[in-house]
Amino acid sequence: LIQSNTFPPPSLHSRWIMSEKLETMSGYLQKQSPKFPFPWQKRFFEVQLKPKPLLLYFVSPGDVAPKGSIRADAIADVTMEARRGKNTRIIISQTNHARKYYLKAATAENCQQWYNTIRQLMEMTESKEADYNNGPQASGEPAETKENLDAMKAVQKNLIEGLRVASKILRSKGSFQKFAMHMEYQSYFDLGAYAPIFANYFRKVCAFRNPKFEVQLKLDDVSSVDLECLKFEGFLDEAAITPFSSRVTAEQMETLLAESCKKTIEKLKVYIREAENVKDDDVVVGLTQITNLFKCIV
Repeated sequence: LIQSNTFPPPSLHSRWIMSEKLETMSGYLQKQSPKFPFPWQKRFFEVQLKPKPLLLYFVSPGDVAPKGSIRADAIADVTMEARRGKNTRIIISQTNHARKYYLKAATAENCQQWYNTIRQLMEMTESKEADYNNGPQASGEPAETKENLDAMKAVQKNLIEGLRVASKILRSKGSFQKFAMHMEYQSYFDLGAYAPIFANYFRKVCAFRNPKFEVQLKLDDVSSVDLECLKFEGFLDEAAITPFSSRVTAEQMETLLAESCKKTIEKLKVYIREAENVKDDDVVVGLTQITNLFKCIV
């Protein structure tokens, strides 16, 4: 290994080392968290070539164990995205649509260097990637790799957290119950529109022992206006601990999730328009927040 003369000398942002086949580098990037509300986190990234090509990321360069990793043979595509006329963001897509990683560099030059390196990492493992895409299902093994399953679990966890946030918004003010009555509904929770849509989603992707099970609550224990909300909370508790159906792939899960979010957004638009007509600002703001949450998920 020799010090590269192609790029600037090591700095606080990145340092580069040359191998015979691949430019490897390490340095700080911002990584967007997959968890709601999706904050940007500073992470120290490093390319590992052996024993297998990985893109590792750490909280700090001195850490012994990485915070996470991206397998080179599981990268389907990498693109750059412009902000204010400059390419400073990188999007890494995984095979089977398992997950997308959103990264942000300090400068356009640094972004280009990382993009080039990740591209080379993909080319180096191209043959392995083909095996990754075609192998497991052809051999009769489980449809998804452990990494894909881990990504699916992360998406599921974030979705459930997001749905809980939406319910919390609806329960936060009495104006939602008042508006629900204006719409001739019994409970504020009917305004969410997402409960039946996502109950159907979870019944498709989760391996419930009884797919038609219902959460039972006694009316003498809760208020009638809170009943459906609390039943859905109980349903989410059950979904959170239930494994995925073996018949569902990461790609199918992503498609179902996108469809469910879009259906919910369309229904929320109807309620927002009516709230605007009656000038109920609290309801407009709250339902808009919930809409934006589902837009982020999509």
